[in-house]
Amino acid sequence: MQKRQLLQEVLEGFGYRVIFAGEPDRLDCAGLEAINADAWLLELADESELADWLLEHSPVPVLLGAGEIPHHESEDYPRWKRRLLGKLLPILGPPPEPSQGEPTATATATAPARLPPARCVWLLAASLGGPAAVKRFLDRLPANLPVAFVYAQHIDAGFESQLPMILGRQNAWRVINCVSGAHLHEGEVLVAPIKRSLGFAPEGQIRLSDTPWPGPYQPSIETLLDAVAGSFAPACGAIIFSGMGEDGVQACGRLRDKGIQVWTQDAASAACAVMPQAVIDAGYSSRQGSPETLADALRYWLAQEWPVAL
Repeated sequence: MQKRQLLQEVLEGFGYRVIFAGEPDRLDCAGLEAINADAWLLELADESELADWLLEHSPVPVLLGAGEIPHHESEDYPRWKRRLLGKLLPILGPPPEPSQGEPTATATATAPARLPPARCVWLLAASLGGPAAVKRFLDRLPANLPVAFVYAQHIDAGFESQLPMILGRQNAWRVINCVSGAHLHEGEVLVAPIKRSLGFAPEGQIRLSDTPWPGPYQPSIETLLDAVAGSFAPACGAIIFSGMGEDGVQACGRLRDKGIQVWTQDAASAACAVMPQAVIDAGYSSRQGSPETLADALRYWLAQEWPVAL
Protein backbone atom coordinates (compact mmCIF):
# COMPACT_ATOMS: atom_id res chain seq x y z
CA MET A 1 0.00 0.00 0.00
CA GLN A 2 2.79 2.45 0.86
CA LYS A 3 4.46 1.87 -2.51
CA ARG A 4 1.23 2.56 -4.40
CA GLN A 5 0.77 5.79 -2.44
CA LEU A 6 4.32 6.85 -3.27
CA LEU A 7 3.80 6.04 -6.94
CA GLN A 8 0.57 8.01 -7.00
CA GLU A 9 2.33 11.03 -5.49
CA VAL A 10 5.15 10.79 -8.05
CA LEU A 11 2.77 10.38 -11.01
CA GLU A 12 0.65 13.31 -9.88
CA GLY A 13 3.84 15.27 -9.36
CA PHE A 14 4.64 14.65 -13.03
CA GLY A 15 1.21 16.08 -13.86
CA TYR A 16 -0.66 12.89 -14.76
CA ARG A 17 -4.10 12.11 -13.42
CA VAL A 18 -4.25 8.87 -11.43
CA ILE A 19 -7.74 7.39 -11.67
CA PHE A 20 -7.18 4.25 -9.60
CA ALA A 21 -4.50 3.40 -7.04
CA GLY A 22 -6.36 1.24 -4.58
CA GLU A 23 -6.16 -2.26 -3.23
CA PRO A 24 -6.33 -4.93 -5.98
CA ASP A 25 -9.01 -6.86 -4.09
CA ARG A 26 -11.35 -3.92 -4.69
CA LEU A 27 -11.57 -4.92 -8.36
CA ASP A 28 -12.37 -7.94 -10.46
CA CYS A 29 -11.78 -8.35 -14.21
CA ALA A 30 -15.13 -6.78 -15.05
CA GLY A 31 -14.17 -3.80 -12.88
CA LEU A 32 -10.89 -3.40 -14.73
CA GLU A 33 -12.66 -3.43 -18.08
CA ALA A 34 -14.93 -0.61 -16.92
CA ILE A 35 -12.01 1.71 -16.10
CA ASN A 36 -11.13 4.06 -18.94
CA ALA A 37 -7.36 4.54 -18.66
CA ASP A 38 -4.57 5.46 -21.07
CA ALA A 39 -2.12 3.01 -19.44
CA TRP A 40 -1.75 0.64 -16.50
CA LEU A 41 1.25 0.58 -14.17
CA LEU A 42 0.92 -2.63 -12.16
CA GLU A 43 2.30 -3.40 -8.74
CA LEU A 44 0.70 -6.78 -8.12
CA ALA A 45 1.75 -10.18 -6.86
CA ASP A 46 3.42 -12.46 -9.41
CA GLU A 47 0.34 -14.72 -9.49
CA SER A 48 -2.55 -12.36 -10.15
CA GLU A 49 -5.75 -12.97 -12.09
CA LEU A 50 -6.03 -9.21 -12.63
CA ALA A 51 -2.54 -8.91 -14.11
CA ASP A 52 -3.15 -11.91 -16.36
CA TRP A 53 -6.41 -10.38 -17.59
CA LEU A 54 -4.82 -7.02 -18.36
CA LEU A 55 -1.86 -8.58 -20.18
CA GLU A 56 -4.28 -10.59 -22.30
CA HIS A 57 -7.11 -8.13 -22.93
CA SER A 58 -6.10 -4.54 -22.15
CA PRO A 59 -6.47 -2.24 -25.19
CA VAL A 60 -3.90 0.16 -23.70
CA PRO A 61 -0.23 -0.39 -22.73
CA VAL A 62 0.50 -2.32 -19.54
CA LEU A 63 3.71 -1.61 -17.61
CA LEU A 64 4.73 -4.11 -14.96
CA GLY A 65 6.36 -2.60 -11.92
CA ALA A 66 8.26 0.61 -11.35
CA GLY A 67 11.18 -1.09 -9.64
CA GLU A 68 12.34 -0.47 -6.12
CA ILE A 69 11.75 3.15 -5.13
CA PRO A 70 14.92 4.64 -3.61
CA HIS A 71 14.72 6.83 -0.52
CA HIS A 72 13.66 10.31 -1.58
CA GLU A 73 16.86 11.83 -0.18
CA SER A 74 19.21 9.44 -1.98
CA GLU A 75 21.04 10.35 -5.17
CA ASP A 76 19.32 7.41 -6.92
CA TYR A 77 15.85 8.86 -6.39
CA PRO A 78 16.02 11.56 -9.13
CA ARG A 79 17.44 9.00 -11.57
CA TRP A 80 14.60 6.58 -10.75
CA LYS A 81 12.05 9.33 -11.40
CA ARG A 82 13.67 10.20 -14.74
CA ARG A 83 13.59 6.54 -15.83
CA LEU A 84 9.91 6.25 -14.88
CA LEU A 85 8.99 9.46 -16.70
CA GLY A 86 11.01 8.28 -19.71
CA LYS A 87 8.82 5.19 -19.92
CA LEU A 88 5.58 7.13 -19.56
CA LEU A 89 6.18 10.04 -21.96
CA PRO A 90 6.11 8.04 -25.22
CA ILE A 91 2.94 6.26 -24.10
CA LEU A 92 0.96 9.11 -22.52
CA GLY A 93 2.60 12.16 -24.03
CA PRO A 94 3.53 15.21 -21.97
CA PRO A 95 1.33 15.77 -18.90
CA PRO A 96 -1.51 18.22 -19.56
CA GLU A 97 -0.98 21.78 -18.44
CA PRO A 98 -3.32 22.68 -15.56
CA SER A 99 -5.51 25.73 -15.98
CA GLN A 100 -4.66 28.69 -13.76
CA GLY A 101 -5.48 27.97 -10.15
CA GLU A 102 -6.23 24.29 -10.80
CA PRO A 103 -4.06 21.73 -9.02
CA THR A 104 -1.96 19.63 -11.35
CA ALA A 105 -3.24 16.36 -9.88
CA THR A 106 -6.80 17.03 -11.08
CA ALA A 107 -5.97 18.28 -14.57
CA THR A 108 -8.13 16.76 -17.28
CA ALA A 109 -6.18 14.31 -19.43
CA THR A 110 -5.70 15.11 -23.11
CA ALA A 111 -5.25 12.61 -25.90
CA PRO A 112 -1.80 11.03 -25.53
CA ALA A 113 0.85 11.81 -28.12
CA ARG A 114 1.88 8.56 -29.78
CA LEU A 115 5.24 7.93 -31.31
CA PRO A 116 5.21 6.85 -34.95
CA PRO A 117 5.54 3.12 -35.58
CA ALA A 118 9.11 1.86 -35.60
CA ARG A 119 10.40 1.11 -39.08
CA CYS A 120 13.57 -0.59 -37.83
CA VAL A 121 13.01 -3.78 -35.79
CA TRP A 122 15.56 -6.26 -34.45
CA LEU A 123 14.78 -9.66 -32.97
CA LEU A 124 16.48 -10.58 -29.69
CA ALA A 125 16.38 -14.38 -29.33
CA ALA A 126 17.40 -16.37 -26.27
CA SER A 127 16.88 -19.46 -24.18
CA LEU A 128 18.79 -20.60 -21.08
CA GLY A 129 20.57 -17.58 -19.56
CA GLY A 130 18.78 -15.21 -21.90
CA PRO A 131 17.06 -12.75 -19.56
CA ALA A 132 20.31 -11.75 -17.86
CA ALA A 133 22.11 -11.36 -21.19
CA VAL A 134 19.32 -9.36 -22.84
CA LYS A 135 19.03 -7.09 -19.79
CA ARG A 136 22.77 -6.33 -19.99
CA PHE A 137 22.27 -5.48 -23.66
CA LEU A 138 19.33 -3.15 -23.00
CA ASP A 139 20.99 -1.50 -19.99
CA ARG A 140 23.85 -0.50 -22.27
CA LEU A 141 21.59 1.09 -24.89
CA PRO A 142 19.82 4.45 -24.59
CA ALA A 143 16.11 4.09 -25.26
CA ASN A 144 15.93 7.05 -27.65
CA LEU A 145 17.43 5.12 -30.58
CA PRO A 146 15.37 4.71 -33.79
CA VAL A 147 14.75 1.01 -33.22
CA ALA A 148 12.30 -1.40 -31.59
CA PHE A 149 12.94 -4.97 -30.49
CA VAL A 150 10.97 -8.20 -30.49
CA TYR A 151 12.18 -10.43 -27.65
CA ALA A 152 11.76 -14.19 -28.16
CA GLN A 153 12.65 -16.05 -24.96
CA HIS A 154 12.22 -19.78 -24.41
CA ILE A 155 10.69 -19.80 -20.94
CA ASP A 156 7.86 -21.38 -19.00
CA ALA A 157 4.60 -19.54 -19.62
CA GLY A 158 4.27 -18.86 -15.90
CA PHE A 159 7.23 -16.48 -16.07
CA GLU A 160 6.16 -14.60 -19.19
CA SER A 161 4.38 -11.82 -17.31
CA GLN A 162 7.50 -11.17 -15.22
CA LEU A 163 9.82 -10.51 -18.16
CA PRO A 164 8.86 -6.84 -18.71
CA MET A 165 9.56 -6.04 -15.06
CA ILE A 166 12.88 -7.93 -15.12
CA LEU A 167 14.17 -6.41 -18.35
CA GLY A 168 12.85 -2.88 -17.93
CA ARG A 169 14.18 -2.27 -14.43
CA GLN A 170 16.96 0.36 -14.25
CA ASN A 171 16.71 1.37 -17.90
CA ALA A 172 14.33 3.50 -19.96
CA TRP A 173 13.19 0.84 -22.44
CA ARG A 174 9.44 0.20 -22.49
CA VAL A 175 9.20 -3.58 -22.26
CA ILE A 176 5.65 -4.59 -23.15
CA ASN A 177 3.46 -7.60 -23.76
CA CYS A 178 1.57 -8.07 -27.01
CA VAL A 179 -1.67 -6.27 -27.90
CA SER A 180 -3.17 -7.43 -31.19
CA GLY A 181 -3.49 -4.66 -33.77
CA ALA A 182 -0.99 -2.35 -32.08
CA HIS A 183 2.20 -1.09 -33.69
CA LEU A 184 5.70 -1.30 -32.34
CA HIS A 185 7.19 2.08 -31.51
CA GLU A 186 10.76 3.26 -31.14
CA GLY A 187 12.06 2.55 -27.66
CA GLU A 188 9.85 -0.50 -27.15
CA VAL A 189 10.72 -4.13 -26.52
CA LEU A 190 7.85 -6.48 -27.41
CA VAL A 191 7.87 -9.76 -25.48
CA ALA A 192 6.75 -12.62 -27.73
CA PRO A 193 3.96 -14.65 -26.09
CA ILE A 194 4.51 -18.27 -25.09
CA LYS A 195 1.09 -19.83 -25.66
CA ARG A 196 -0.05 -17.70 -28.62
CA SER A 197 1.73 -17.24 -31.94
CA LEU A 198 2.83 -13.80 -33.09
CA GLY A 199 3.12 -12.32 -36.55
CA PHE A 200 2.89 -8.96 -38.28
CA ALA A 201 0.47 -7.50 -40.81
CA PRO A 202 1.89 -5.96 -44.00
CA GLU A 203 1.67 -2.52 -42.35
CA GLY A 204 3.60 -3.80 -39.33
CA GLN A 205 0.71 -4.22 -36.88
CA ILE A 206 0.98 -6.96 -34.29
CA ARG A 207 -1.04 -10.08 -35.07
CA LEU A 208 -1.81 -12.60 -32.33
CA SER A 209 -3.27 -16.01 -32.97
CA ASP A 210 -4.48 -18.79 -30.69
CA THR A 211 -2.78 -21.24 -33.06
CA PRO A 212 0.20 -22.81 -31.23
CA TRP A 213 3.73 -22.10 -32.34
CA PRO A 214 4.97 -24.61 -34.93
CA GLY A 215 7.71 -26.98 -33.83
CA PRO A 216 8.92 -27.93 -30.36
CA TYR A 217 9.83 -24.45 -29.06
CA GLN A 218 7.62 -21.75 -27.53
CA PRO A 219 7.96 -19.15 -28.84
CA SER A 220 9.41 -20.33 -32.15
CA ILE A 221 12.52 -18.26 -32.89
CA GLU A 222 12.56 -19.77 -36.39
CA THR A 223 9.06 -18.45 -37.08
CA LEU A 224 9.73 -15.01 -35.59
CA LEU A 225 12.96 -14.50 -37.54
CA ASP A 226 11.04 -15.06 -40.77
CA ALA A 227 8.18 -12.82 -39.57
CA VAL A 228 10.45 -9.91 -38.69
CA ALA A 229 12.36 -10.21 -41.97
CA GLY A 230 9.15 -10.50 -43.96
CA SER A 231 7.63 -7.35 -42.45
CA PHE A 232 10.59 -5.06 -41.78
CA ALA A 233 13.45 -5.98 -44.17
CA PRO A 234 15.87 -4.46 -44.95
CA ALA A 235 15.57 -2.33 -41.78
CA CYS A 236 15.92 -5.22 -39.37
CA GLY A 237 18.37 -7.69 -37.85
CA ALA A 238 18.72 -10.40 -35.25
CA ILE A 239 20.87 -11.14 -32.23
CA ILE A 240 21.05 -14.67 -30.83
CA PHE A 241 21.86 -14.65 -27.14
CA SER A 242 22.61 -17.38 -24.60
CA GLY A 243 20.57 -20.55 -24.93
CA MET A 244 20.18 -24.26 -25.52
CA GLY A 245 19.14 -25.95 -28.76
CA GLU A 246 19.28 -24.85 -32.38
CA ASP A 247 15.96 -23.03 -32.79
CA GLY A 248 16.31 -20.42 -35.54
CA VAL A 249 19.53 -21.60 -37.21
CA GLN A 250 17.96 -22.19 -40.63
CA ALA A 251 16.06 -18.90 -40.52
CA CYS A 252 19.33 -17.11 -39.69
CA GLY A 253 20.65 -18.51 -42.97
CA ARG A 254 17.66 -17.09 -44.84
CA LEU A 255 18.26 -13.69 -43.25
CA ARG A 256 21.93 -13.72 -44.24
CA ASP A 257 20.94 -14.63 -47.82
CA LYS A 258 18.92 -11.41 -47.87
CA GLY A 259 21.85 -9.39 -46.54
CA ILE A 260 20.27 -8.94 -43.09
CA GLN A 261 22.57 -8.75 -40.07
CA VAL A 262 22.71 -11.75 -37.74
CA TRP A 263 24.85 -11.36 -34.62
CA THR A 264 25.56 -13.75 -31.76
CA GLN A 265 26.63 -13.58 -28.14
CA ASP A 266 30.12 -15.02 -27.67
CA ALA A 267 30.82 -18.15 -25.65
CA ALA A 268 32.89 -16.30 -23.08
CA SER A 269 29.94 -14.16 -21.94
CA ALA A 270 27.06 -16.62 -22.43
CA ALA A 271 25.65 -18.75 -19.64
CA CYS A 272 24.95 -21.37 -22.31
CA ALA A 273 26.65 -20.98 -25.69
CA VAL A 274 24.91 -23.85 -27.53
CA MET A 275 22.33 -21.77 -29.42
CA PRO A 276 24.57 -18.88 -30.55
CA GLN A 277 27.39 -21.33 -31.33
CA ALA A 278 25.08 -23.30 -33.64
CA VAL A 279 24.53 -20.12 -35.68
CA ILE A 280 28.28 -19.42 -35.72
CA ASP A 281 29.11 -22.98 -36.77
CA ALA A 282 26.63 -22.75 -39.63
CA GLY A 283 28.45 -19.66 -40.90
CA TYR A 284 25.53 -17.28 -40.42
CA SER A 285 26.89 -14.95 -37.70
CA SER A 286 28.55 -11.78 -38.95
CA ARG A 287 29.47 -10.47 -35.49
CA GLN A 288 30.10 -12.00 -32.07
CA GLY A 289 30.58 -10.35 -28.70
CA SER A 290 29.35 -9.77 -25.17
CA PRO A 291 25.93 -8.12 -24.69
CA GLU A 292 27.68 -4.79 -24.08
CA THR A 293 29.85 -5.14 -27.20
CA LEU A 294 26.81 -5.99 -29.31
CA ALA A 295 24.92 -3.00 -27.89
CA ASP A 296 27.77 -0.68 -28.88
CA ALA A 297 27.87 -2.26 -32.33
CA LEU A 298 24.14 -1.72 -32.79
CA ARG A 299 24.47 1.96 -31.93
CA TYR A 300 27.14 2.23 -34.62
CA TRP A 301 25.02 0.28 -37.13
CA LEU A 302 22.03 2.54 -36.52
CA ALA A 303 24.17 5.64 -36.97
CA GLN A 304 25.94 4.39 -40.10
CA GLU A 305 23.52 2.00 -41.83
CA TRP A 306 20.09 3.25 -40.82
CA PRO A 307 19.85 5.87 -43.60
CA VAL A 308 20.84 3.14 -46.10
CA ALA A 309 18.29 0.73 -44.64
CA LEU A 310 15.54 3.23 -45.38
